[in-house]
Amino acid sequence: MMETTARLRELLNGPEMVLAPFVYDGLQAKIAERTGFKAVYMTGFGTAAARGYPDLGLLTMTEMVQNVRAISHAV
Repeated sequence: MMETTARLRELLNGPEMVLAPFVYDGLQAKIAERTGFKAVYMTGFGTAAARGYPDLGLLTMTEMVQNVRAISHAV
């Protein structure tokens, strides 16, 4: 299996535009994957909103990393 960073680099250097919807949890990432998206990005706004916070940088880096890990493990 190709390394994740190498696959992303290949997608970005390819001839097609890469559409990457924002997701804030694993369920959304699974839906995006099953509908054919080849990439997603984690939204800071959605991550904060899902936890009841405004998008003002109130979440810690640890919380953001935990969320991106959960998303990446889901797909």
